[in-house]
Amino acid sequence: MAKTLISLGANLGNVRETMLAAKRMLLEKFPTHSQFVFSHLYRTPPVGGPSGQSDFLNAVVSIEHPHSVWEVWGIVKSIESELGRQRQQRWESRRIDVDVLLHDDLRIWTPHFKVPHPRMCMRSFILKPSLEIVQNMVDPVSRMTIEQLYAKIKSDSKILVSTPQAELTNSLRAALATKGGPPDVRWQTLAIEDANQFLEETDSGSPRLTIVAVSTPDPETVLWEDYSRSWAIRLGMDHSRHNPIEHPELHLPIGPRYLLPANDLSWATHEIQSAVDAMSCTVEIASPFD
Repeated sequence: MAKTLISLGANLGNVRETMLAAKRMLLEKFPTHSQFVFSHLYRTPPVGGPSGQSDFLNAVVSIEHPHSVWEVWGIVKSIESELGRQRQQRWESRRIDVDVLLHDDLRIWTPHFKVPHPRMCMRSFILKPSLEIVQNMVDPVSRMTIEQLYAKIKSDSKILVSTPQAELTNSLRAALATKGGPPDVRWQTLAIEDANQFLEETDSGSPRLTIVAVSTPDPETVLWEDYSRSWAIRLGMDHSRHNPIEHPELHLPIGPRYLLPANDLSWATHEIQSAVDAMSCTVEIASPFD
């Protein structure tokens, strides 16, 4: 039996009924002998999206079942489709959002599907509900339990933002400064061939979150996930297809990390600010999930 952690969130229409409908569909679409543990429903403010949105209801569910991760992904997408999700803009209001957070210790890096979920490690509105039901489940990228991750993002340590080029570092710093960006960011320029220096840099400071920002030389013809795969492997985010001799993983100190697309400076700075907001936002129990 595999174990999968899934998140559910919504802030449009009759939000509670939508969440309950998603719960019923999960129970129907997995085999009858699957084992479910649902968190409470949590109320959280919108983070990172357009202004004027309503609060979200969020929850997580742990499922033990016989499916592959790809079958689980298919179930998740079918639930979103059947409940009428239509996305025009990232982080906008939505009828339902269902994501695969963890699936055993799998690490998958593709353009359309990534496990663990790339932003799970820095979202208090995901980690706090998860803490309720799977506090000892381990994120295989950070190598931290849910309980440790939640404590880490609530710590006073700084965020480390690292890029492979000095020009990109300077551009991101300037762009973030014009938006009144967060003061608790430490910057670093580090080429991938020198990435073992992360050990020296992070051992002393133990960042609350490490963000590696990577841009592609030709975004029109090269998929960012393909170009950044070497970084994904080095950071422990992809273990499915690489040659361990040609592409070794770094033995980084444990901790949350995020690989960020950086061709669009406005978007990249928005992501950094949203990461800070997601770590600190208010998350309160709304009601039992029934």
